[in-house]
Amino acid sequence: MSEFFNVTLNKDVVLDDTATNSSTGWTGKHILDEIIAHRVTKFEGLDDVNVANKQDKQVVVYSADEKKFTTVDLQNIGDAAGLSLKQISKMGIVGSVSAPYEVDIPINTVDFKVPRVNVLQFQQGDQNVIKTLNSFSNSESSDFQPDDMIAFDNTVHLKTSYDYQMKDEGSIGSNNEEYFCEIDKSIFKEIDDIEESVDGVSEILTVTAVPPDRLLIASGDKDLSYVQNIDYFKLTGTGSNLRVVISVDGGTTWKTFNTDHWEDISLTMNDVKTKGIDMSIFNAINSTYWNLLNANKKIRFAYLLSMNSISDTESIDNLDLQYDGQGKWIQAKEDMYDVVYVSNTQLQVLVKFSGDIKINY
Repeated sequence: MSEFFNVTLNKDVVLDDTATNSSTGWTGKHILDEIIAHRVTKFEGLDDVNVANKQDKQVVVYSADEKKFTTVDLQNIGDAAGLSLKQISKMGIVGSVSAPYEVDIPINTVDFKVPRVNVLQFQQGDQNVIKTLNSFSNSESSDFQPDDMIAFDNTVHLKTSYDYQMKDEGSIGSNNEEYFCEIDKSIFKEIDDIEESVDGVSEILTVTAVPPDRLLIASGDKDLSYVQNIDYFKLTGTGSNLRVVISVDGGTTWKTFNTDHWEDISLTMNDVKTKGIDMSIFNAINSTYWNLLNANKKIRFAYLLSMNSISDTESIDNLDLQYDGQGKWIQAKEDMYDVVYVSNTQLQVLVKFSGDIKINY
């Protein structure tokens, strides 16, 4: 043995790098590095390995034709290894247990080492689903462009109460204080009342007023990718001044409804007020027109809110959608079809149900 080691043969030999001295011998790590660097045979040097075209992120597979291990790209592993699936679709088939629908598929196999066959059956989506798209709660205010004159409190409406904090301008005499605040009357249609109150140490002036007409504009789209058919949209609210316009291209253009067709409209206060859709017409638009509009599978709304006097009640409570959901493909149970390899060139699938199918083989 080396003079650097004291070994008891009936025990494992352990090189402890914390106890050995690199100046008097090799550490365990140094020994391992030297073994790897000077190993006699590397993987790529073996006779049954061909990795001349090796690249990053490849895997090693064995080719019986070449009788060698070789490398293939990970994304091509299915095709290279003969594991990729093929698929055929059949629509509207009619089959039953007593009279199955027969699908003949050409194949090419020598030893019948083939992937598992499975059959997918189309299932209709849920029907007549009602979904609330907006309840106009306070948490939904961020779904719309900000506006200090619009309030969200499980209904959306114009704000009619405005607080102004007054500034102390100093004493008047021995027992009075002078307070001041500036109110821009031009931002309101009319001012109905002004009241003074105290909030802690602050003097507050509360103005009750009718604000000008406002546009409540959605800042994002409602995703309709899950919708196969729109039955209707429905607004629940109060008042006669509400108007609605719609965008299906992310807010680039806007549309209104005129008798029996959609028309382009500018998103301006005047155009929406004169040409926008009122709530009764909006709720009466039928499925045909909504589905014509739904090609992009997304939608957003903008609303005109308007009050003529402080006694008006103009608000929106909910926006609801009734729809039929998109269908989905589910794997058929194995007792619902039979798989028969008639020969090494023909696969036969006997389907015992009716509908639309996809066969993976």
